[in-house]
Amino acid sequence: MNQATYKNGRALFFSFFQRDRLRLLWSLILMVLSSVATLIPAVLVGIAIDELTQNGFSSTFIILSTGVIGAGIVFYVITFLGLYSFMTIAFRFERDIRQEFFDKIQSHSLTFHDENNSSHLLSMGMTEISQMRQGIMPGLRGILQNLFSVIIMIITIYAIAGREMALATLAGFILYYYFALYQARKINPIRMELANTAGEMTEQSQEIFRGIEVVRSFRGELREFLRFKTISEKYSRLGIKEGQIAAFYLPDLILLLLTAILFGVSLFQVTEGTMTVGTMIQILGLLITLQLSSMMLPQMFLFLNAAITNANRLWEKMHWQDPQPDKEVEIIPQINWESYIVFENVTFYYTGSERPALANISLIIPKKSKIAIIGGPGSGKSTFLKLLLQLYLPQEGRILIDGVDYTDIPASEVRKHVSRVEQEIFLFSGTIRENISFANPDATEEEIIRAATAAQAMEFIEKLPQGLDTVIGERGVDLSGGQRQRLAIARAILANPDILLLDDSASALDSKTEELLRKALDNLSADRLTIVVTQRLRTLLDADKIIIFKKGRVLDYGNHRELIGRCAEYQRIFELLPETEKALAKGGIV
Repeated sequence: MNQATYKNGRALFFSFFQRDRLRLLWSLILMVLSSVATLIPAVLVGIAIDELTQNGFSSTFIILSTGVIGAGIVFYVITFLGLYSFMTIAFRFERDIRQEFFDKIQSHSLTFHDENNSSHLLSMGMTEISQMRQGIMPGLRGILQNLFSVIIMIITIYAIAGREMALATLAGFILYYYFALYQARKINPIRMELANTAGEMTEQSQEIFRGIEVVRSFRGELREFLRFKTISEKYSRLGIKEGQIAAFYLPDLILLLLTAILFGVSLFQVTEGTMTVGTMIQILGLLITLQLSSMMLPQMFLFLNAAITNANRLWEKMHWQDPQPDKEVEIIPQINWESYIVFENVTFYYTGSERPALANISLIIPKKSKIAIIGGPGSGKSTFLKLLLQLYLPQEGRILIDGVDYTDIPASEVRKHVSRVEQEIFLFSGTIRENISFANPDATEEEIIRAATAAQAMEFIEKLPQGLDTVIGERGVDLSGGQRQRLAIARAILANPDILLLDDSASALDSKTEELLRKALDNLSADRLTIVVTQRLRTLLDADKIIIFKKGRVLDYGNHRELIGRCAEYQRIFELLPETEKALAKGGIV
């Protein structure tokens, strides 16, 4: 099912009916047969009682009694087949919607993920989609099954007891359905709040578990216990409130009154001689059978309402309007990725921020050069790299490569040629081999080893029990900071990009490893543009150009000799660099 065809959340939910129409038709047929089979025993019992009254323990009575047992067996067989078929469609629906949700959320820009908490998205992708499936099975199926049973029962009562009795039954069930829907709507807001609170609980527990070292280091167990207790008690209160509303369920009273009234009328007609005892038993049996099957109907309406509510929430996330959508490009422009990169008056704001992260950036980055970026926290260094990777698009100005506007190039094409080693290294739970080859899943063993060697990672990988096949913990928790960074660099090297972005990627390395890594990066950078966010003196000295950022603006741009002679801010930063004093003592700085 194409997501673009979903006009709203209801369309998303009811797309269930369009996914497997043949199996669904078969399920509905079985549902109707099951409804007929449910009511047959009550009809046969009534006929059998009349037969017993008139002819005693006759062969016809024995056949009718046996027929009741046979009808029960047929009912269970048909019901099993119908449930199996409908449940198969429902779980496939859940699978498909979850996949569509994942694909759509993954395709959204980073602006979306800046606005939405990952724990809430996780809760929606798991819990709320499961609740959508519950709205189908048992919710929607239970409602349809009950509706078929009511229609068949009214037809049956009309056949055996006349129009008045059938109309009275119809009126009673119309009232029953009305109040059942009213009750479900009353509970629905509580269900919505329960879903939001569940998302908050997921978010809070996820933060606690991820930050367990910090919690224990600062003796915050009691504080986090009380925080979680507060949100957990809120969830509990909402659940109790829902239970209180559900406990006082008026529709059940309507069914009881309907049964009592029809039983009273039937009893009167029996005493008047206008109705047989068997017919009265048939009516009573039909009503009791349907009353038992309707006991869960309120819950089915709640499931259905919750499912549609969750479908609306999911639809809003899936059809989020990107303020900076990618242009649809029919023909990918032919670009020389080794060409100059030009920033023309580029300004970028993060969502919700009034101050630009980058303001009026204009500069030319030479091809195959080594560019160093330096500046204080929040000066725009990492944002600059994200724009080059097209994780974000500028609101003003434009970025050009080989004369082509970046917005005219699909993001997927940009990321074939541009790779970044991020400041906060992210590794997946899996093997070292899988983490390195993430950039190129088809890489050979030799290519992976070559990339790991160039990143100075093979030194520690070979010491691990299973080498490249060693499984690392969540987010690489089993490794040191320097080891994680070397794996991330190996991943970028394996991508073999035309433009390499290093976001302070040597910050966690010791001096010996950094020196080895620097040599590897020198070889890697020899024939490609490399842009490095750094605080390392040696990197600044080796750079062809240095960009100084301050409060989102380019304060100055030039090589070391130019900047040390004219830029007071660079001179101040330079004096604060940890290697400066040693280099000065050795006469290593010009």
